Amino acid sequence: MHDEYPFIIGTSGHIDHGKTALVKRLTGVDCDRLGEEKKRGMTIELGFAPLTLPSGRTVSIIDVPGHEKFIRQMVAGAAGIDAVMLVIAADDGVMPQTREHLAIISLLGIKNGLTVINKTDLVDGETLELAIDDAKSALAGTFLEEKPIIPVSALTGAGIEELKGALQKMTESAPTRSKKGAFFLPVDRAFHISGFGTVVTGTAIKGELREGDEVEIMPGGIISKVRSVQVHGEAVERATAGQRVAANLAGVSLGDIKRGDVVAAKGCFSASQCLNVSIRVLREAEPIKHWQRMRLHVGTSDSVVRVCLLDRERLLPGRRAQAQLITEEAVVTHLDARFILRNYSPLVTAAGGKILTTAGERPKNKAAKAALLECLNRLAEEPPLKERILALINYREVMGAAEAARANEMTQPELMRAISPLEAKGGLFVVRGGDAALISKDKFESLTKSLTALLSAFHGKHPERIGMPAEECAKALMLSDIRFAKELFELLGKRGVISYKDERASLAGFAPFDEEAFAAKAEALKKFALKAGYSMPTIEEAQSALGFSGDEMRRVISSLKEKKELVLITGGFICLREIERDFRKKLEDIAGEITLAAVRDATGSSRKYALPMLEYFDGIGVTRRVGDKRILMKR
Repeated sequence: MHDEYPFIIGTSGHIDHGKTALVKRLTGVDCDRLGEEKKRGMTIELGFAPLTLPSGRTVSIIDVPGHEKFIRQMVAGAAGIDAVMLVIAADDGVMPQTREHLAIISLLGIKNGLTVINKTDLVDGETLELAIDDAKSALAGTFLEEKPIIPVSALTGAGIEELKGALQKMTESAPTRSKKGAFFLPVDRAFHISGFGTVVTGTAIKGELREGDEVEIMPGGIISKVRSVQVHGEAVERATAGQRVAANLAGVSLGDIKRGDVVAAKGCFSASQCLNVSIRVLREAEPIKHWQRMRLHVGTSDSVVRVCLLDRERLLPGRRAQAQLITEEAVVTHLDARFILRNYSPLVTAAGGKILTTAGERPKNKAAKAALLECLNRLAEEPPLKERILALINYREVMGAAEAARANEMTQPELMRAISPLEAKGGLFVVRGGDAALISKDKFESLTKSLTALLSAFHGKHPERIGMPAEECAKALMLSDIRFAKELFELLGKRGVISYKDERASLAGFAPFDEEAFAAKAEALKKFALKAGYSMPTIEEAQSALGFSGDEMRRVISSLKEKKELVLITGGFICLREIERDFRKKLEDIAGEITLAAVRDATGSSRKYALPMLEYFDGIGVTRRVGDKRILMKR
């Protein structure tokens, strides 16, 4: 049993510089003959072999013998490759393919590795020194510039132990690969074994895989169960990110799965034809034009895409920008996956980058494009998980929790735990129900403002109705998902923003107008004021005596004033029109001068009530004050 360590080393370099011979010398495995071993059982795919280091640890090594195979394999394992072994032949030196491979592995974001000067048996010491100097010049400014350069001969074995020691040191100093996240394995080979069934192989990019796990084969969406797992031909309880894995899948025929597909944790990833990405063009490449047709290599898939530049018509050599890749067929990839873009014709590597979101959508207008670009610029900064989620929600405004979980490659419970602090601080809002939804702070405030304005107008038009039906509210607010709308209204009701009961929404504190009850209250006030006669009650006295609320009293007074059935006079006294008419008649019937005393005698009231009445009549032009007397202007 190997002391299996999740670390993968990939070879790269010009053709015929001895990569395969070097792998054979290191591992004892001739990768060119691995294809003949398929019939033995669950072997590792062509080009991969176990490498046992001096410490006894076993890591994986990938040999890439040909140029086209290099593109496919290196991209396929990019997220799984921990280090690169760049091979340069001492007799040839740095060749064009050496430089292109170096550019490609740089685009793929690989940061660790070393350089091997092979075939030292074919050159003298002076030529070897020239080859080393040539290599140093080529490596200047790259991630390999400060890394070891080790001369070896794959043929004689010279320098091999030193190389193994350097590989061990590199392995031990590298950061431990995280096993967190949902399982993701791009399939690089699928085959049938009699008595076993369908077997797939690939590099585990994320998470862990165990016997009995349920997995999803994408983009087809086929659900399967893992019968058994092997790493380097040996059965294991679990396989983890960074290991070469062979998995026996139950209930899957060979026709159901192929190279380029993905075996992943169920429900955590998406198939999409729109990828949001960050792109960097090689310095020596031609500019990339908006909507240019190119070939995309990501995972083990190879597809034709259009490059949609969001803020420019051309992306110049050496420059970086956020963009969208519109694929001709559905692609399944993962967050931060590295990819390569090659010109459609001639087939030359032009650019590379990483995936920012795996399922995008084309912006419909300038505002949507600007919002998308702002979001992608934030994601390109590799923010912490909470800030990444917040950037997505702020861009999307409303997003289902299940979709948000897939967009962040986690389960829904994991997502809800992650956003709990954001919700507590009001950074976003969660509408819970059958399908939870996340709402950005700005969208929530906008919906709240629109809804309260809508309800205010509704109450003004229909004061007698209890509230606005939820369906009407949703339609007016252009919320097509009625279920979501009702759950939103429920949330706003709990927060006291509105009142929501029996699927009807109203403003908080609103009481519907009851015509019969209102008429009864108006009649009660009129009777009370009429009975008081010239001892006119104030609003407060009438409200207290009749047991009206403040709102009820204001509504009744307002209605009776509009109907000209009462007036309010100085001091807040309620004067019915009947009292007003009777007062005028009494003024006309006074014999002699109209004085305050004469008015008191005629009405049987006191100065408290008679004086405000006279002042009111002065104000409306029925009487005119002259000294202590009044003159009746009209009879």
